[in-house]
Amino acid sequence: MEDQNLHHLGMFLEQDIYLLPEDKKFIIENSHSIHASAEASSPELNTQEEESLTLEYEGGFEKGILVVYEGKSLAPQLQELLMKILNAVNCSLKDIALCSDMSLHLVDADYLQQLSPNKIIIFGDIHHDLMSLKKKNYTILHENDTEYLFADDLKLIADDVSLKKALWSELQVLFNITTRK
Repeated sequence: MEDQNLHHLGMFLEQDIYLLPEDKKFIIENSHSIHASAEASSPELNTQEEESLTLEYEGGFEKGILVVYEGKSLAPQLQELLMKILNAVNCSLKDIALCSDMSLHLVDADYLQQLSPNKIIIFGDIHHDLMSLKKKNYTILHENDTEYLFADDLKLIADDVSLKKALWSELQVLFNITTRK
């Protein structure tokens, strides 16, 4: 498979694949470390590989709430909006694990099971296996002792009052602030 080029891969991939310039360096560095570990197979390098499989997030994750946003980082005004939303449901950064979809993409579903969040809130359309659970936005889904809430991207929510109301309505139910009518 190593001898195949993009032309060969294009024969069975149905979607376009784009490589962002900022991710190119990351991929090149990681591919070198993977090849080096396969050749050397030293315990020291294997430890580095295991460490790279952990989810990078902000927050203390004390309440077991995973919040995922779309994009590489969160703009300051969107982070402020998110913190206001979380404060409204009696949560702060110490209670959650806040991560980007790019960080989440590096770990698989088994890792998330081991992390065992009791609530997962996803803002935007991310590229991860979790999206297979999504039926529609602003609907709470219960799956294996975890509650999921899918919402629009925070950029859209910030500019649309109806989306803010839809999000707030479901967050009240998710955090037992009120019951569904």
